[in-house]
Amino acid sequence: MAALVAALLIRATDTSADLTAIVADRSKRMAAILIGAAVALAVTQAVAAISGLLVAPHLTPNAARLLFAFSLLMAGGGALWPRKPVDPGTLGRPLITVTSKLIAGGLGDRTMFATFAVAAGGVPALAGVGGFIGGFVVLAAAAVAGETLWAARQRRAIDRTIGGVLMIAGAWLALSALRLI
Repeated sequence: MAALVAALLIRATDTSADLTAIVADRSKRMAAILIGAAVALAVTQAVAAISGLLVAPHLTPNAARLLFAFSLLMAGGGALWPRKPVDPGTLGRPLITVTSKLIAGGLGDRTMFATFAVAAGGVPALAGVGGFIGGFVVLAAAAVAGETLWAARQRRAIDRTIGGVLMIAGAWLALSALRLI
């Protein structure tokens, strides 16, 4: 559940949703975009879950909690940082465009780090599935909304609110992991 909520919040403040909305709107090939997003999320979240599985035996429960706190703090900081505009590139093959750009941008991004941290502290399979579902819900919503509607939302207010929530949750978890509260 933690990976699902983290992925929902983090993806809502990420450029991957902007890319998905732009390519879906310009190409008019919704099914290809959703398949590409699903493949990219499956790859990145599987890598994160497997990595968490490999690290989990080497962490104490407090260290795992501190790792998750750090991932939330980094995600919150990234949400507060202004985003660059997205360049979708050529749209000759929207499936390949979305899949390749989401995999390239998703390896090592904030959502993958949060899924990795949750997997290192709990059940990796559930963390991977939760990260996939949370990310796919946001990307599907962006694709359905399209470029104009997705860009019209109050992006800075949403980013600041989500960033603040992530920072507060991360700080709380860090203090808890360090046994200061």
